[in-house]
This record gives sequence, C-alpha cells and structure tokens, in this order.
Amino acid sequence: MKKNIFLIIFLVTGRMSYAQTTLTLSRSEAIQLGLKNRFDVQANQYDVAIASARVKQASNKWLPDMSGDGQVKYSPQLQNSVIPGGVLPGYNETTLLPLMVKNESVFGLNLVQPLFDATLNSEIKLARTELALQEEKNRAAQIDIMLQISRAYLDVQLKGLQKRVAADIAARNHEYEMIATGMYNNGTLIENHYLRARLDRENADQLSKQADQNYELSVMHLRYQLNVPDDTPLLLSDSLDAVTIAYDKTNGERTELRQLKLQQEENRIQLQKYKQELLPSLSIGANYSQLFLSDKFNYGNGRWWSPFSYVALNVHVPISSHVKNKSVLTTYRQKISQHELLLRQRNADINYEVQQARTSLANAMLNQRNAKDSYELSKTIFHNQQAQYRLGAFDYSALLDTEKSLSATERNYIQSAYELMLAQIQLQKATNNF
Repeated sequence: MKKNIFLIIFLVTGRMSYAQTTLTLSRSEAIQLGLKNRFDVQANQYDVAIASARVKQASNKWLPDMSGDGQVKYSPQLQNSVIPGGVLPGYNETTLLPLMVKNESVFGLNLVQPLFDATLNSEIKLARTELALQEEKNRAAQIDIMLQISRAYLDVQLKGLQKRVAADIAARNHEYEMIATGMYNNGTLIENHYLRARLDRENADQLSKQADQNYELSVMHLRYQLNVPDDTPLLLSDSLDAVTIAYDKTNGERTELRQLKLQQEENRIQLQKYKQELLPSLSIGANYSQLFLSDKFNYGNGRWWSPFSYVALNVHVPISSHVKNKSVLTTYRQKISQHELLLRQRNADINYEVQQARTSLANAMLNQRNAKDSYELSKTIFHNQQAQYRLGAFDYSALLDTEKSLSATERNYIQSAYELMLAQIQLQKATNNF
C-alpha cells in the first residue's frame, strides 16, 4: 500500500448537537498535540520551576541577613549589689544597694554579611545541576509519552488494517456461501459442503465484528493518549508501511546518558562541598540598638533612651567536622566510582540498542516487501480458483485450502506492516530522534 491510508473515525455516543471538527493528524502532529494537551506534561513543568527557585534560594544566601530584635525586661524586685564603704556619699560602710532599674528595654537592628564561605558556591552549583537534571527527567518523561502516543497511533493503523482484511474475508465468505447455495440448489454440491460454507460465513462475520470492536477500542485509546474529547473525529494521514530513513543518524546524547552524567556531577559537587566544610568561614556583623532604662514604661521620655552599636568580624573554624565528614567523603567517592561504571554500561547498552534497531528495521523492510508480494500473488491465485470453482473445476475443499493460504498471507502482511512501523519507532528512540 504505497498510498497513504486514511482512517476516518467517528465515534457516536448519545446525542450529538453539532458536528465536531475532524482532526487530520500525522504521527508527529499527534505527538505534538498530545504533549500540548496532556496534564502530566503540564504538571511536570512545575518540577522545573521548583528546581529553578532552588537556584535563586542558593544564590540569595550571599545576600546580607538583616533582622530586628527587641526585649522588654521588667524586674519587680531588683538584685542588690555590694557597695564598699566610702564609694557613695552618705555610705561610710559597705552596704547592699539595687543599682539597676525595674524596666530595662532594648530594641536593635542586626546585620550579618558573609564574606567567605566556600560551601555557598557549591550549593549554587548543586542547585543548577539539579535544575538541569530535572529538565532531563522531564525530557525523559516526554519521550515516554511520545512512545505511548506513537504506539497508540500505530495500533489504530494496525487495527484499521485488520478491520479491512476481516471485512474482505467476510465478503469472500459471503460469496462462497452464495456460490455454494446455487450449486447446492442445482444438485452439484453435497449438503455438508453447503453447510460448511454457511458456517464459514458466520464465523467470518463474527471475526469482522470483533475486528470492528478492537478498532473502536484502539481509537478510544488514542483519544485518551491525546487527551481530546471522546467524540472527536480523527483522520490519520500516515501510511502503515511508510518508512522514514531520517532517523538512522544519532541526534546527540540520549537523555539517559545526560541524566547519569548530571548525577555524577552532583556527586562531585557534594564531595567538594563536604571538603569545603572543613575550611573556615568569614562574615561581618553589625548592630545598632537603643537602650531604655527607667522604673516606669514612659517610652516617650527621650531622657531615658541611649543608643549603642558595634561592628564585628566573625570567624568560624570547624574542628570536629574533620572526623564527622570522613565517612561522608568516602560515600561520595564510592558513588563517583559507581557512576563511572554505570556510564560505561549505559553507553554499551545504547550502542547495542541502536545496532539492533537498525538491523530490525532492515529486516522488517525486507519482510514487509516479501509479504506484500505474497499477498498480491495469493489474491491472484484465489481469484483464478474462485472462477474455476464456479465452473465446477474443483470442489469446495480445494477452495478452502486456497482461502487458508490467503488468510495466512494476509496475517503475515498485517504482522510485517506492524513490525515495520514498530522497528522505525524503536530506531527513532534509539537514535534520540524523538
């Protein structure tokens, strides 16, 4: 079948108040429509947005940290202090006196600015790598969806071909029954052969109905994969035996490899980060505060307010981390070695997959061509014997033998057409052309 096979699909359910617009789709157009309509594809985009937000969160750790603090301290009973004699006028002997006030309130602003922290840069790199990895995971999910849509599209084409072949078989068996009825009525065919022709026609009708049902189920599944309404008419424009050789060349790295490489990069950054935790960090801090001292809560009286401030250089030197992080460093070194082996194995897997897909496609093209030639030849033989049967040249059993050969040839042709398209999809995936 060199010409494109057009399958017009109308699913009538309940009442239809208006005519739906027919969607004419090639397989690539069906894939794009499915990616646009499916909710899981849209939901996966939030994972990328969340990962992108983590990059900003990591970068924001370099910004100064500003905060406001306040404390209101009220002491109903003040603590006494020892006052040596002669220090205060009127107190010649050592005595106990409260020197503080009942209300001691402090309100201030704090600022901390990191100056040197090697782990912060590693956290930014780690967040960017996680973002790239999430994008690759989304890409892998899209490829899986593309494969699902492609297989559903192919299944509709296959079930459509099976439906047409089953209809042809049913039509032939109707003709057999008509010829057998005429010969039986004329006394040139025994009753058993006539009944056999009738039974074969009934079986062929039943198989045709089953093919119709399977076809409708495949259409329903394709609509589900495309996320379009159940009553949407579809017209599939790709030919079942059409072959596109453009997918033979590898189109960049497979997403599985890129994911493994990004995971390896994550392991290296984590190893570097834990090593950097052993380094000292440096930050600058500043504070400006207002102190209120009084026995009352008369904050509006500026007499009792006094400001103070300071600037500090903070140094943090880890000590116990040298021991605590030792096992963690060992773990990430082992993960790095593990991923090196996984990368090598995955490369070998992909090379074999591409080689196998190319071979399968070449075999499928050859098998489909041979099956098509056999199919055309079997139809010629059948029509010749059918004409001879009408003339009484041979009996009904010989015609059934020819029908069996024709049916087997039709099944082989259907299977070869299916395997051809499936091999093309497998090569498309193997060479990263989705």
